Amino acid sequence: MAEDARFRWIVDTMAVRPGDRVLEIGPGASESIACVARALDAGHYVGIDRSATAITRATERHAALIDSGRVRLVHAGLEHLRAGRAVAGVDFGAGTFDKILAVNVNLFWTRRPDAELALVRDLLAAAGTLNLFYGYGSPGATSPKPPPGTLIQHLEAAGFSARTVTAGDLLGIIARPR
Repeated sequence: MAEDARFRWIVDTMAVRPGDRVLEIGPGASESIACVARALDAGHYVGIDRSATAITRATERHAALIDSGRVRLVHAGLEHLRAGRAVAGVDFGAGTFDKILAVNVNLFWTRRPDAELALVRDLLAAAGTLNLFYGYGSPGATSPKPPPGTLIQHLEAAGFSARTVTAGDLLGIIARPR
């Protein structure tokens, strides 16, 4: 799969609907921003990244989407968010997002992310999903990926039910609060 195909697969797997409110953790300046935004009509996309450089590059790369109002980019780490609080003019209220996405974000498997998963639960709408994806899209590649069992254990301990999806080298975990 080419990189564009990887992000299209991710958006399809997440079942992004035109009115969804999507938060992406750590998008950098990647094509995921445009792929998600293209699936939205009345909805919106918010990307948070702890890197000021990544936010600057993403702002330059996706200026038209930002100008359209469907995309907002915020320089902040997940640890800076609190449900019910606005950051950089973006509301992070409880139940604000239908889908939360993270692509190749190691936080969710390198340690048990209890505080972060509690925040994710607060930010998700009642039927919302946390969508974790790993891999770089080449079927024969050996891209770094977590063991799915570790991710599932962390999610279940935090009160989520989760399922695994794969395509070639790509690994996805779709989780819902129980």
